[in-house]
Amino acid sequence: MTDYKDIFDKAEETLRQQSWFSDTDFDRQYGRFKKFENKQRTDQELFEILTMIIFYSGFRASTVESKERIILGHLPDHETVARYTDNDLKRILADQQMIRNKRKIKGCIANAKTFKDIVDEHGSFQNYLDSFDANSSFDNLVLLKEELKYLFDYLGDTTVYHFLTDLGFNVLKPDRVMLRIFKRLGLIESEKQLLKTVVQGRQFAKSTGHPIRYIDIIFVKYGQQGESDAFGLKNGICLEKSPDCNVCGLTAYCKYYENKN
Repeated sequence: MTDYKDIFDKAEETLRQQSWFSDTDFDRQYGRFKKFENKQRTDQELFEILTMIIFYSGFRASTVESKERIILGHLPDHETVARYTDNDLKRILADQQMIRNKRKIKGCIANAKTFKDIVDEHGSFQNYLDSFDANSSFDNLVLLKEELKYLFDYLGDTTVYHFLTDLGFNVLKPDRVMLRIFKRLGLIESEKQLLKTVVQGRQFAKSTGHPIRYIDIIFVKYGQQGESDAFGLKNGICLEKSPDCNVCGLTAYCKYYENKN
């Protein structure tokens, strides 16, 4: 029987100990992620979330975090971006401070047009999301996931879950970090099991009483490489290469550690 609460509590406490934040600062900074569920957002906020998720896909988080102001400066809102032409694309790509990934930028422009069509039809993008009643059943959630993946460019198997996670729905993002940690803990058998990873994340939320976005951020920062001023960490713990097992609080549950020793 998996003790989801004990696993999570130990991960949270280890992260707290490794952070240079005080307990108060840790609770304030990480606690922001307890407030994502059932939040009503403006079209501006939702388009910014969609845009930033496109840039996070496949890129190191610290790189994208440092460029957020520049990215949103070029891609400010769906009404503006939906009118962009090839000249605007060239202008953005000419900015050496920008993440100059042509496919991502073109994807954001295409998404702005789709976003605008949805807003025109439903009155707001939030109304469109609410129409699925996606937190009432897993079936409704899957339907929303499938439609978003179909409608929007660059929302692949993992990234569409990232979007739903940041929107406050009851899923976590089954990215490489989460897949690695859950596999090492024996919660999944393969790092290809995205849906099972999501289901396991929901179980953590149920067992701890924490919103799943909080579950997500704790595990992500537990295994994410690189220094993060925003989260008070010099590095993650359960890294792909050279994980810091000496400080990890999860070794009693970890198959990787068991096999290593």
